[in-house]
Amino acid sequence: TRYAAERYDSGQRCDMEAGMAKLFASEVAMEIALNAVRIHGGYGYSTEYDAERYFRDAPLMIVGEGTNEIQRNVIAAQLVARGGI
Repeated sequence: TRYAAERYDSGQRCDMEAGMAKLFASEVAMEIALNAVRIHGGYGYSTEYDAERYFRDAPLMIVGEGTNEIQRNVIAAQLVARGGI
């Protein structure tokens, strides 16, 4: 995230770095939300606890601002364009 911000501030393209940050954050958020529901057991589905809301909201991060599949395509295209592969 920091590297993407530094590239943005310097006027360079940062779509690959921003895509990497978004991809990582959304996948980790989903994994953590799922683990929270598992840890809380039946209470994890109860609206009285935050775990339920996180579990409900985490998939939206995967879809918002481009699905993770689109992010992977952007990252791959930029790696090729920059000569990284």
